Amino acid sequence: MTIYKAANLGFCYGVKRSISLARGNYRKPVYTLGELIHNSVIVNALEREGIKAVSDVDEAVGGTLVIRSHGAPAESIEKAKKAGLDIVDATCPFVQKTRKIVSEKYAEGYKIVIFGKKDHPEVIGINSLCEYSAFIADENFDVSALDGYEKVCVVAQTTASAQKYSNIIDKFAKDRLKTVEIFDTICYTTQERQSEADSLARKCDKMLVIGDVKSSNTLKLKDICEKHCSAYLISSVEDMERIKFNADDKIGIVAGASTPEESITEVIQYMGNNYTEAQNEEFLQAVDAVGTNGKLRAGKQMKVTVTRADEKGITVNVDMKIDGFIPAEEATLDDTYNAADYPEGTELEAILMNDKPVDGVYLFSKKKVDKIKEGNKIVETIRNGEIFELVVERDTKGGLLGHLGTYTVFIPASQIKEKYIHNLEPYKGKTLRLTQLEINDEKRRIVASQKVILERERKEKEDIFWTNVVPGVIVNGKVKGISKFGAFVSVDGFDCLVHISDISWTKFKSIEDILHVGKKYDFVVLKADREKGKVSLGYKQLQKHPFDIAVENHPVGSVFTGKITSILSFGAFVEIEPGVEGLVHVSEASNTYVKNIEDIYKVGDEVEVKVLAIDSEQKKFTLSAKACMPEAAAEEKVKPEKKESKSRAPRKKDAEKDADAEWSEDAGNNPFADLLKDLEVKK
Repeated sequence: MTIYKAANLGFCYGVKRSISLARGNYRKPVYTLGELIHNSVIVNALEREGIKAVSDVDEAVGGTLVIRSHGAPAESIEKAKKAGLDIVDATCPFVQKTRKIVSEKYAEGYKIVIFGKKDHPEVIGINSLCEYSAFIADENFDVSALDGYEKVCVVAQTTASAQKYSNIIDKFAKDRLKTVEIFDTICYTTQERQSEADSLARKCDKMLVIGDVKSSNTLKLKDICEKHCSAYLISSVEDMERIKFNADDKIGIVAGASTPEESITEVIQYMGNNYTEAQNEEFLQAVDAVGTNGKLRAGKQMKVTVTRADEKGITVNVDMKIDGFIPAEEATLDDTYNAADYPEGTELEAILMNDKPVDGVYLFSKKKVDKIKEGNKIVETIRNGEIFELVVERDTKGGLLGHLGTYTVFIPASQIKEKYIHNLEPYKGKTLRLTQLEINDEKRRIVASQKVILERERKEKEDIFWTNVVPGVIVNGKVKGISKFGAFVSVDGFDCLVHISDISWTKFKSIEDILHVGKKYDFVVLKADREKGKVSLGYKQLQKHPFDIAVENHPVGSVFTGKITSILSFGAFVEIEPGVEGLVHVSEASNTYVKNIEDIYKVGDEVEVKVLAIDSEQKKFTLSAKACMPEAAAEEKVKPEKKESKSRAPRKKDAEKDADAEWSEDAGNNPFADLLKDLEVKK
């Protein structure tokens, strides 16, 4: 037996899109106007998720209404809007294209002809756009019905037979209407599937057409196949049992655009399990772990029947002389095994764990099958670039390998990190976050990348960083290293620099005395240049300035002892606090006249001073040493010697004047003070 599998199987883009949209986060409850797609498996699954199909807008009470992939009549959409329903339009883009053509051409005065089934929801919705005035045509349509119409527009149902549409177009070509515009609106996916079905059917004895009996495109595939060989519609794997296969049969497998992956997988596995004489390599790869040559082998997936279940596990019948057994730890994905959930007669799918009996039984794993099914479900969710996780199983030439359901996932070495990875060994057993670059359903192969995610996240992080890191903003960073010109600080993973001049207000011997590698500190952003990728931070700007500390500790009027740090011609500078100095002007250096301040002070001397004034704007202290000294006694000054002259008796007025001079404020500078100091004045 040789089995051929079509390259295009499973959901088309429009179907995947509609299912994805229907499962969005919307206002509850959620309805679909009619069945979302023509497949009962999916419709039932959606209903279990709380997404209910209604035949009329009136049945939807509040919440959200999803327009299915086939589209909807214009009046139904308008009715939903008036009812206050939130509307999610999941109409297939190809159907939308046809609807747009009909709306525009009808407005321009064209008579509309729709090639398709008049009772199909897609056709009904399109016809509503021309007020239900369109001719609904099939391959037997009589073009003479269009006599009298000056302009005609012809479109086709997206799932219509491409061959039959071609035939009807030939009829229009022979007619002599003035203006006929014909649009090829059949979905290209539909055309590809129909072409594949025709090609396979020509070389096969039997064709298995997988899909729902309600699916128009599936039924058309069956019609195409029946022209060349026997064709069977397979709605579920049970339909396979009524088909009699021969050892030398050539079997073809095709599927409708609304057929879920699970249904296709079931058919492929059924053929692999029951007709192991199939020899072509392509099919053997498709069934992957399915056994061959009629022998049980490890990895083969089989249907088994429960005969007994207890706390240790499930005993199953595998149509062999020896029973099978599913250990409790291999029964469920979430390790919530309960024997009561597996009554006698229950059919299960399980994978053979080894090809030889262990303690008299074949060991099976239901858990692995569930994991494969979960993986296949995940595959359907990642087709639009969603992130998924994968445990790396092994490395291979040029990359890493793992499995997601029945798909092999390959991560090229160039797609693991932003930089090329040469040593792949450490990645075995690691969990990677991935996004798909390519999905090949025919070969069950996915090429994925972690690099794309890392690059995107880095870009997003950079955007956030540069948006928020602007001059004046305070950030928290970790000191990564010290150099002679500053400290390197990591802020949210970005390297920034604190220049040595922005570390402290005061002098210091080493940066390590202030900032320690490995510790976190708050910094203020001084400059940020995204183009150059540079950020300058300040640490001292967040610390209290030494001048302010000095003002607090030494207000105006306070007295303290400080060390002289330098002397200039106009005064001496005294240290108030580390990094802060005040000036003692020469006039405030002593309570006696000082001509040269170096005569009384030298650098390093400690001197008691008083704060006379503080200039906050100029950050200056004015100090006085004189203010801290006791009032000095009047200096004794000797009258300079004069040449002898004739003495005379002092005049009365002169004597009185000299006596008064002893009490003047300037007595210390009076030349007669010494002569009168011992004079006793009596009153």
